[in-house]
Amino acid sequence: MGERRKKNPMQVDGQSDHTSQASQAPLCRIWGAGQYFGEEVARGGQALVIAADGGLEPALEHGDEPDLVVGDFDSLPAGSRRLRTDIPRRVLPAEKDDTDLLAAVKVGWQRGCRRFLIYGGLGGRMDHTLANLNLIHLIAASGGRAELWGQGMLVTALGPGSLDFPAWDCPPRSMVSVLAAGDQALGVVEQGLKYQTDGMTMTNQQVTGVSNEFLPGRPAHIALKQGTVFVTYPTSAPQPAWSTSLEPRADLGSLETHPSRRLA
Repeated sequence: MGERRKKNPMQVDGQSDHTSQASQAPLCRIWGAGQYFGEEVARGGQALVIAADGGLEPALEHGDEPDLVVGDFDSLPAGSRRLRTDIPRRVLPAEKDDTDLLAAVKVGWQRGCRRFLIYGGLGGRMDHTLANLNLIHLIAASGGRAELWGQGMLVTALGPGSLDFPAWDCPPRSMVSVLAAGDQALGVVEQGLKYQTDGMTMTNQQVTGVSNEFLPGRPAHIALKQGTVFVTYPTSAPQPAWSTSLEPRADLGSLETHPSRRLA
């Protein structure tokens, strides 16, 4: 009693070493209407499950019963055999400014979720992929964390805080990449990987963070002090422990229930 806690030797200076309340918040799994790769698994255990419009079909195909369907239903017509009446829905206007995925995230955030696993958000239309990278950047800057499921890899955005991967028996050339999501990411640390950094400054005009590698039997630590980075890693990697120094925002804005005012 009264003993001071020892600092984690892998901790970034000035970064709290306790797991934030956000990292312990409920998980939200969101199924989108984009591309699927045949490798998706409903990870994370108990979660709030939301289908974003046409994401209802893959959610049911993967045995992940949605608690809610959100969207304008342009990719899931009213006559679809999958549009079951026993699943609650939030119908949004087609001519709106938010994407259906952002609307689904807003609902999850309103219900207390700060961690999001998003399927059907990478591949296919490039504009949707870029929009979804912006979306996970927004979540990270708001004190949460989201992962986009791709082909054999996950993409996450990390704000001030850390990701800690336990040691694992990784195959050769198990890649992990760290790239600045904004103009600057300050104090970037990468330890336990093939290439090491300690307090590096990254910008979104650099590509030097691509294709780092996990090392067999070594834990890996990725962190930064300020800004946001995108991190990609294999779906086969163990789930990292996540922490952030940001206080989660109260909300991400209200759902758009009326057509956009920007319409011509």
